[in-house]
Amino acid sequence: MYALREAFRQVLRHPTASLATFFTALVSFALLYFLGLLLWNLEKVVQSLERELEVAAFLKDGANVEALLTEIQAWPEVGEVRLVTKEEALARLVLDYPYLAEAKDLVENPLPDTLRLRLQTPEAVREVALRLKALPGVEGVEYGGELTERLVQVLSGSRLAMFLLVTLLLLNTFFSVMGAIRLSVESRKEALAIMLLVGATRRFIQAPFVLEGVLLTLSAGVLAVLAGGGLYLALGRAAQGLLPFLPVLERQDLVRTGLLVLLLSAFLGAGGAYMASRAHLKEA
Repeated sequence: MYALREAFRQVLRHPTASLATFFTALVSFALLYFLGLLLWNLEKVVQSLERELEVAAFLKDGANVEALLTEIQAWPEVGEVRLVTKEEALARLVLDYPYLAEAKDLVENPLPDTLRLRLQTPEAVREVALRLKALPGVEGVEYGGELTERLVQVLSGSRLAMFLLVTLLLLNTFFSVMGAIRLSVESRKEALAIMLLVGATRRFIQAPFVLEGVLLTLSAGVLAVLAGGGLYLALGRAAQGLLPFLPVLERQDLVRTGLLVLLLSAFLGAGGAYMASRAHLKEA
């Protein structure tokens, strides 16, 4: 109880330093939480695209379909391969575009037989496409991997950029906490010296400062999680209104991520305060 009471007093004793630390931590944790959610969501989008990814091999007339199916099914990257005949392809096209129903009786079916592949390892889509092109009887290959590959590149670059940005912000928060606690320690230097002389333990003396650091960063973390979560939910609803098939994170995902941010905020506050007060006690 003594430590908590003293922590509140020290926060109020230096409002400028406390507010500077609070807002520094708020910006850091808000960016960490919100950008983390966006990157996680982008990863879910990439995974969804990879699950739906298909490779289409268009066959020449007279191609040995059985031999091609046997060979392709033996490839370890391929999970499923099926034949779509030119008649099936035309029937599907007429279902999608009913106005073609009359035209199909007037002209010869121009569509080729097609092998459609689903991959067990979507990362190998380009390699599989190149191998398909080299097979006898295959006229052309088409796959939607370009978009997925670009999203993966964006995801990798975004992860690196976020890691660098958040690392700098968290270090700034850590040293800001140390500065605020150092100011609190300096203002109570004489009182702390007396406490040491009368036999107070170092842990007893450090406890209020550690709690002060935790109060500053944890309060900023709570506000950052509430603001970041609200912003993400609003953007998620707007995105799904435009693109209903777009996957978004569940509320429990937001809660789990928020708890991790709060744990990190408490750790940074306690760590920075401990280091600052420990340095003074060593000097004393």
